[in-house]
Amino acid sequence: MSTEQSESALQTAADSIRTQWKAVVGVVVVIAFAIGGYWWYASNAIEQNIEASTQLSRVRMTFDMGEFSKALSGDSIPAVGADKVMGLLEISEQYAGTDAGSVAALMAGTALLNLGRPTEAVVQFERAQASDAQIVEIGALQGLASCKEASNDFSSAASLYEQAGAQGAKSGLEDRCYYHAALCFEKSGNKEKAIQLYTLVVKKFEMSEVAGSARGGLARLGMAID
Repeated sequence: MSTEQSESALQTAADSIRTQWKAVVGVVVVIAFAIGGYWWYASNAIEQNIEASTQLSRVRMTFDMGEFSKALSGDSIPAVGADKVMGLLEISEQYAGTDAGSVAALMAGTALLNLGRPTEAVVQFERAQASDAQIVEIGALQGLASCKEASNDFSSAASLYEQAGAQGAKSGLEDRCYYHAALCFEKSGNKEKAIQLYTLVVKKFEMSEVAGSARGGLARLGMAID
């Protein structure tokens, strides 16, 4: 190989190494940005959840007292220092995606439902469904079922209650979910499904507060359990 050919080969090899190195560096930079972005997102999410929890604590007592309109808007609740108290609707909107924001959505949906506004409540319950907390997700399903029930869509309500019962295994809520599912199936005319779930409640949750009501449901449908 001539000297010129050797120099050309060396130059080609050097260019190839530089190209590969640039590619590797580019990947490393992308990964670094991704890690940095995730770190920022995680830290920001924690801060957002803390802020949401703080706001939620300021309106919780009003909600627990059944002053739902006031809890939804935050109006007439004494300010904390110079800060106006945020209502459940604002907390739910501003902190959507955080755990506390999901709880606020669940509470807002419940408040709206109690005020006879099921259509508006649906939006809040659907938002609460995104929660990672099982208890909140089950509550959201129950809320959506209640909205369907309020609009006399008993078949859809029954399915949602049953879904909540299935997801709420060992949560302490499944007996009531299954009972309400049975009740809605009964109202929808699905006697077979109603009997199945009433029987489940009576047999599996015989010590439950709703077991007696489930027996009553079976009696209405011409069934009896020893």
